[in-house]
Amino acid sequence: MTVTPDTRDAYTAALRSALVEHVNESAHTRAQTPTRRRALRWFAGGAGFTVALGGATAAAAGLGLLPGSDRVDELADAVVVRATGSRVVDLGAPPAGATHLEVEITCLTPGHLVFANGASATCDDGDVTGYTLPVDGSGATTIDASSTLRWEGVFTYSHRATTALGVNANGDTYGVLGSDAGEPDLVAVEATNGRSGYVYASELAGYTPTSPEDAAAWMAEHGDEVRVIPVYESDGETVVGEFHQGGATDQP
Repeated sequence: MTVTPDTRDAYTAALRSALVEHVNESAHTRAQTPTRRRALRWFAGGAGFTVALGGATAAAAGLGLLPGSDRVDELADAVVVRATGSRVVDLGAPPAGATHLEVEITCLTPGHLVFANGASATCDDGDVTGYTLPVDGSGATTIDASSTLRWEGVFTYSHRATTALGVNANGDTYGVLGSDAGEPDLVAVEATNGRSGYVYASELAGYTPTSPEDAAAWMAEHGDEVRVIPVYESDGETVVGEFHQGGATDQP
């Protein structure tokens, strides 16, 4: 599945995530996927648009609500729609306290779709795309889709509030990467042994490209390399496993 945000603000995060690599389905993803359902979760505080970087951001499902992640409270029953092609979805008036609209689209045939704010996804049969939109008060949202794309959408009003990052005894912050809470010093991951923990963001980032061309050149030369990064408890000292970044052995 290819997801493309229609915003320049996502460029830096997307470029960085390209180097963090496509970690194969994490525990977070597997928890959502009864079959080979390729789910992408977008964490959005306000109108934010940040990819959960596979194992690098949301893998620590066993830890519950991670510091820096969004606390999501659903405020109304879901509106479920089946459609072919584009559709304006009537949601009804947003309930009091609603800040966001949680959207999950299951593609029943291959095609392309565009959310109301311009973010888009290309999907195959069975792919699932999760996305979060800020509530605009209109009581409706639009899904623009290929004329032959059959899809099912689940739309739910919610209230989202970003939790604070944790701080350990050394003064290092820890939590998820890419939230409105800020960039943590220790980023939540899942180790190769299945343990949940944190890696230092400085080690995870590795080389930072200066342009898309630089990123492509770096990937061509180093794309098959595997970096082994220690995984710690939130104290940043107690090692609980390893995180493998890059190459064909991406975890888990």
